[in-house]
Amino acid sequence: MDLNKLRIIAKSIVAIPEHYQLVMEDSIPIGTEKERCFIWEDPENDDNKIEVSLDLQTGQLVRLDMDSEKVKGIGYVCEADEAKKVADSFLLKHNPNHALYKWVHIEKGRNNYYITYQEEVGGLPLSHTGCEVTVNDKRNIIKYDLNENLSGAPNRPSWPPSIIAMDTIRSRIIDGIRMQLTIAALHSSLYEIEEMGNEYRLVYEPISEFRVIDAVTGKDLFGFEHYIMPPSHPIASNGTGQHWGQTSQTNESEQTVTIDLDDRKVLALEKQLGIHPEQYVQVKSKDDGERIHILYKRKEKEEAEELEQDALSVDAYMKRKWGNQLKNLDSTCMIQIEKSTGRLVGFNCFDRTKEGKPILSRQQCWHKAEKFLYQVFPDYFSYLQLEEDQIEPDEEPRLREFFYLPVFIGGIPVNHERIMISVSTVTGEICAYMGVSYEMIRKLAQHNFQPVISAEAAFERYVDYMKIQLKWFIHYDEESPVYKLVYEPSTSKDDPSDGSGDPQQRLCYIDACSGELIWDKKMSLL
Repeated sequence: MDLNKLRIIAKSIVAIPEHYQLVMEDSIPIGTEKERCFIWEDPENDDNKIEVSLDLQTGQLVRLDMDSEKVKGIGYVCEADEAKKVADSFLLKHNPNHALYKWVHIEKGRNNYYITYQEEVGGLPLSHTGCEVTVNDKRNIIKYDLNENLSGAPNRPSWPPSIIAMDTIRSRIIDGIRMQLTIAALHSSLYEIEEMGNEYRLVYEPISEFRVIDAVTGKDLFGFEHYIMPPSHPIASNGTGQHWGQTSQTNESEQTVTIDLDDRKVLALEKQLGIHPEQYVQVKSKDDGERIHILYKRKEKEEAEELEQDALSVDAYMKRKWGNQLKNLDSTCMIQIEKSTGRLVGFNCFDRTKEGKPILSRQQCWHKAEKFLYQVFPDYFSYLQLEEDQIEPDEEPRLREFFYLPVFIGGIPVNHERIMISVSTVTGEICAYMGVSYEMIRKLAQHNFQPVISAEAAFERYVDYMKIQLKWFIHYDEESPVYKLVYEPSTSKDDPSDGSGDPQQRLCYIDACSGELIWDKKMSLL
């Protein structure tokens, strides 16, 4: 569609305040343009903006976001049915498919109503159809998102002639669940627990709590291994060489002492990592209280000559809005050091991933990774295990090998804590290292984590709350995306079928000492 016509349509969607200025008009995403995006901002406060995106081919509204309206109004002036009437009227004007949306869900926030419209088959909503509309307490549309792919949506499904009984699928899923002991960080802001700050607890975690089962065939669409972390095994101490980094000289029971990271120690680390002063220059250093972040650039990396940009282009807008942050992304190397222990907890060198013929095997790369690991984490064999690599038989040779090492304390995994090391198969150089807090490991190592209740008892508590729900699922492993009717397990405090409870609230863990049920906390909507 003609770009001038698109601009006229965009201006007609909502009333643009006269003092607002057009600061961006461009086709997005760059390279695979599908939409024409317009952004107007208040010149006195650029947090107040109106964004409109239209489909490039049809001119249909794809997205509307009015930040200026989100802070207006306190308390409810309209009820849910009034908010729906406002949203319905908006769809009549801007969504030609609105009559297809038979499934409507309204959720009430503090100041807004969130209304979801979707097509349905057999009384179940179809994912990737319809739209979401946000109406504020002054009856204003402040957000609209079209969920449909206008250029190629999957064919709408029909209800299958027969499906497997829900109880049969539930029994199969229960038979495959096991309760795994793990150490988890529990925050009262994320879980329904008493306000105790951040704490680590020994818990049972259901493995695997999530499955996608074809309701017609009873087969898992992905296989059990898809839902679980790869197996890992302990590592024998095999490191050699001098290590960098140290911990404070205190007894385990004493308080943490912050290491004084002077220039000499930082220079020693730079030398160890191959960040040589004749090649790299430090461009930024930041102390966030817990870690020191340092960014480097190659000296010979000349600044590219800036081309003249359209003032309303995406690139020009991003440069004006986030110029300093974008410059950080252009850094060649990055390191992070934990202040309390002096340990390296992050390293990335973006210019070490070189094109070329891989000459090192995975085993040879592991020897490089282990040597590096010994230098920055000399007691790694006491706390880390090595994940088994999931190599496909017909996989192409890799330019980088990745090694993942989950953290274990006393043989018990620490949830969501693992180290990653990548090694160039072309040069053998360390390309990246994502570490974990050694301060955290040191504190956890002081505890003697022992369960009080058995895995069987935790299992019985968990399955009492496990339910099965039917839903439409887009399966992308076919030649073309296709809708499948599937069963998925879920947990809720009450039965969602009668309108009570919240099917989206998840039972995450069972406390291994008290048996307490640990639910995630639903975030409050604005």
